[in-house]
Amino acid sequence: MPTDLAISTPFLITVLAVVMLLLAGGAFFAVYVSFCDRLFKRIFHRPKPIPQVDRSPMEIDRKTIFGRGKNWFYTYRTEWLNVRVKAFDDTPLSAYFRPSSDRSCRNIAIFVHGYDEHPSEMAAYAKLLMKKIQCHCLIVHQRAHGISGGRDYTYGLKESVDLETWFEFARNRIGPNCRIYVVGRGTGATAALLAAEQEGFCPNVCGIIADSPAESLTALLKAVAHKESSMKPEAFIYRIRQLASKRFGFDINMCDCALYAGRIKIPVLLFQGGDDDVCLPSGTRNIYDNMRCKKRMVVIDSAKHLMAYEAAQATYEREVQKFIESCVMRLVKIGAM
Repeated sequence: MPTDLAISTPFLITVLAVVMLLLAGGAFFAVYVSFCDRLFKRIFHRPKPIPQVDRSPMEIDRKTIFGRGKNWFYTYRTEWLNVRVKAFDDTPLSAYFRPSSDRSCRNIAIFVHGYDEHPSEMAAYAKLLMKKIQCHCLIVHQRAHGISGGRDYTYGLKESVDLETWFEFARNRIGPNCRIYVVGRGTGATAALLAAEQEGFCPNVCGIIADSPAESLTALLKAVAHKESSMKPEAFIYRIRQLASKRFGFDINMCDCALYAGRIKIPVLLFQGGDDDVCLPSGTRNIYDNMRCKKRMVVIDSAKHLMAYEAAQATYEREVQKFIESCVMRLVKIGAM
């Protein structure tokens, strides 16, 4: 009897150890899956609910150029018309449209805000473009933002297709020969560049101003994860890719501006903050280096994420002026004006 007990004790200890390891592994995997699922919702689900009323804010901080732009927008809010269209997947999309004082004008600037931003953040850019060129202005509410519909935001993939809907709106409203300029900020810039990389991109678009675009969704996730978690990004990005493929039917690696930047044929002006720790300067440089179109990249050394305009207003406005002039010269050269 003691011999049997001596033989079975190591075996029992081994079995118990294996069971404990399996339980610990199962618990760790459950925590990992739960963490990734919550992270997925945080990344892709609508950041704020649809407001019942598109109401002006009670107070506006006018210390920054963006705050002053927002104040200008709401001061002249009655000059902006509310417009609504249906996206390719029937998601209702909204925008603010301000007709030019010259009704014969054929220029229109379309402004696309970034993630978790209100469209009025783009008012400073609209005010700038209106000073540089006679144009109609359209500030869009990206899907899953503001008063546009949509439960999920895809960081430029579906949003780049949404832009085609707004290009069609511009052609219908202004005329088939309208000249479109796109100004994007953050993920709005990403959407604009992804759209320009597609076959059959709208020929009416004359140029894109992209402020702090994300090189890719994967790079953006890594940058944000590095700031918010000690976990290595690769540990959860694989799971995020699986969930996105199952829910949206696409690989998040498709949201990669740099990879196909060589397909862009129209002029592009890139702005980048040198101290940007969200959309990294190296990523924007990769986009720029892969482009084969007429291009220019302006790095504002002291600027943080999306703050290039605030940090160097004179430089920013001068570069936009030069870019618009170069686009007009190109149009004249090819006989489009």
